[in-house]
Amino acid sequence: MGWFTGLEGNLEKYIEGFFKNKTGMGIQPVEIAKKIAREMRDHRRVSISKVYVPNQYTVHLHPSEWENIASFSSLLAKELQEYARQKAVEKKYTLAGTPLVKFVLDEELEAGNIKVESVFSETNTGEESSFTEEDNIEHTQRFMPVKDNAGTGTGAKIYGRLQVNDGPDKGKAFELKAVSIVIGRREDCDIVFQDTSISRRHARLELHRSRYTVSDLESTNGTMVNGVRIGKKVLEPGDVLVLGATICTFKVD
Repeated sequence: MGWFTGLEGNLEKYIEGFFKNKTGMGIQPVEIAKKIAREMRDHRRVSISKVYVPNQYTVHLHPSEWENIASFSSLLAKELQEYARQKAVEKKYTLAGTPLVKFVLDEELEAGNIKVESVFSETNTGEESSFTEEDNIEHTQRFMPVKDNAGTGTGAKIYGRLQVNDGPDKGKAFELKAVSIVIGRREDCDIVFQDTSISRRHARLELHRSRYTVSDLESTNGTMVNGVRIGKKVLEPGDVLVLGATICTFKVD
């Protein structure tokens, strides 16, 4: 049973203190779950026989709040995705696709506040992490457009960029603003490459204390940093990443 199976009862005792900061203020993960439920309710769409709700949720957090969850953000995102799934079942809603929760740093947000944005995006059913290169994933059609590649909204701080030096996307530069960025060939990745030798979900960048770590997502051709195949590595400015036939340089201004 996950943290967010129910919002009442003794849930708070399991998560109390996760978000406490030096000022004594702060938010609890259960508050994020409630915001997602409210966003789901407020943006439901009624069709002839079903009530559709968004399936992708972007959670805006102040940097001080993010620091308190960075070490377990992936686990927390999965728990929130499962909560969204269960809430939809409870309310007899139909999710537009696989639930997906992402965290975004928002320096314009006051510490202790949460902002949740949602979109409808048709995706294959099943947990986000369960997709593999062999999956037969159909072309998706969105109800409304998602954000630009690796974008987190205007005014978000840029923590680095990937400069594409070689490959089908040569010359492009991707600004890194989000705390979790999936790189791959699939349309719903945060950074989408046209290189067919890159897996649909190839690698992930995760931000912690203003530094990105790259992790290979069991891609077919692997992920290399400075000529060495890696499973996970903290990136340094100037590091060269090779994903399939695409070569990128990680840059920090």
